Amino acid sequence: MRVFISVLLNNSRRLMEQKQRLLLFPILTTVAIAGAIFLNTQADKAGNIAIVSSGVLVPSFEFLNVTLLDESPPLSELVAGKYDAVIAFDEQGGYEIQTFKSDEYRQMLEAVIEDPTSIQISDIGVRGNGTNIIGFIMMFVLMQGASLMFMFAEDKEKKQIHRIAASPVSFVGYLFAYSFFCFAFLFIATAVMLGIAFIVPGVDMGFGFFTYLSLIALLCALSTSFGLFLVSLFKSADTSNMASSASVVLTSVLAGSFYSFDKGNGVLAAIIKILPQKAVLSLSESLEQGLSISSWFSDCAYVFVLIAIFMSIAVTKTRKDYMRR
Repeated sequence: MRVFISVLLNNSRRLMEQKQRLLLFPILTTVAIAGAIFLNTQADKAGNIAIVSSGVLVPSFEFLNVTLLDESPPLSELVAGKYDAVIAFDEQGGYEIQTFKSDEYRQMLEAVIEDPTSIQISDIGVRGNGTNIIGFIMMFVLMQGASLMFMFAEDKEKKQIHRIAASPVSFVGYLFAYSFFCFAFLFIATAVMLGIAFIVPGVDMGFGFFTYLSLIALLCALSTSFGLFLVSLFKSADTSNMASSASVVLTSVLAGSFYSFDKGNGVLAAIIKILPQKAVLSLSESLEQGLSISSWFSDCAYVFVLIAIFMSIAVTKTRKDYMRR
């Protein structure tokens, strides 16, 4: 326990000397929450649709953002995600749908065209405010795990870890103290920013505050374990930070933190399915829809398994590297 407290106090002092790191994360989190709340004004829409009507009367699309065009937009705009689909109506009332999204999305559009009243807001898979906010802040929380492990990386670079390994100090306890410090800072900073958002009048946060705390705790644990995992793999803090930033940004975008990346590609869909961010988003959606525990337990368990795997690899590799006799 004395070692645990000493590490926490020492890390707090070292973090206070890194004011840029201390301020950057709360600022990024605030911007992410504000961005999510601002974009939630479109949360009741199922996508952006371009309609080429050729002057004929087209049906009403209540749950879609519709842009009327005189001619079909370039295919590049569809690929880039400016439009989720292009619907071209001919003079006889026929239509053609062009989209890179899933077959389910195409079928939803067809159902809306045939009978606009057949689709309800609950049928179109639109995310609620809570899931949108979680999606926006998730990337920033995950990126900060490796960044906050800079003190552990410095111990490795300055050979301080060799002295710790040679002492009677519990090596697992030493790593646990670093992990707890990282988790606590991420959790408290994020919780405070969310708490401030809750007191702003007129803001629909989607979840209750305690539901947010549970999801944030899960994200912070994932970020901490992933950060420790990366720092254990690389000798340099800069290298681990670069690897963390690149991998987190790519996987978060693919998982759909900001925009659904389902383009109907089977291989890509399989890759997205195993990403922890996708599991967190699925868990968040299930909670927001009020589904039973059986609907989200597997997603929650999957993230905990990944956390355990990252931690186990980090501890095992670090012990192997520095506990040799």
